[in-house]
Amino acid sequence: MLKINNMKNYIIILILILILQICFCNFVNSQVINDYSGVYKIKGSEQRLELNSKGSYILYNPESFGHLATDFCKYSSKGQWRTISSDVIDLTSENYYLKQDGFKYDLKKESKLSQDSVYIDIIVPKDFENIATPEFDLLFNYKTSKRIRSVSNRIKLSKQDYSLMKVKNQLTLNLMFNAKGERFFNNRLNYNILQDYPLDVDKFNYFTISVPNFNQCFFDFEPYYHSYIYVKDKKTLMWKGEEWIKQ
Repeated sequence: MLKINNMKNYIIILILILILQICFCNFVNSQVINDYSGVYKIKGSEQRLELNSKGSYILYNPESFGHLATDFCKYSSKGQWRTISSDVIDLTSENYYLKQDGFKYDLKKESKLSQDSVYIDIIVPKDFENIATPEFDLLFNYKTSKRIRSVSNRIKLSKQDYSLMKVKNQLTLNLMFNAKGERFFNNRLNYNILQDYPLDVDKFNYFTISVPNFNQCFFDFEPYYHSYIYVKDKKTLMWKGEEWIKQ
């Protein structure tokens, strides 16, 4: 009986040792993964990618002393990162899991000018107006598909043609951009500001929509949805066809 008990104790000790070894290996592996955090630069460029040890990232723009509006944008993207294997890092930018300030809007309702028309006045920041020209895409009443696209931010529509009388109308507003002629275009082309917003065109006919935070930096933000970074070695990452060297 004593020999059997000793054998059981021996087996239990072996199992505990194996469990401790597995835990230690997992700990070591996690430490290796955490070593991916740090600041990386492209060879010959001042653009920096910072992988924070807490799981956030910031893609900084190169410092510039030029005169363009993009010169004051500190970063081009930020969000979260994680490892999905020993040699692959996954990046997802913040626009896929939170509402960015650039989408926030103010909507003012008035009744003025011709009551036979609906007026839509879209106001964007002045610094943005001078750089990019969006196309304003408006959809009235999804089921009836009354749509208009305009490069003018002041739009006048016939109530008879575009509105449903005596019922609540709905408005969807997108700001759309054309990348034609651009060799590299990393930012977004379509920005949804309003989605099925209820409009009472019987009571009001003049709507002013302001997007005060829709500036050049918001426009230049680069979205990444599960973008993969490949780990070449302890000091080198491969991303977007470039080598990023740990500093």
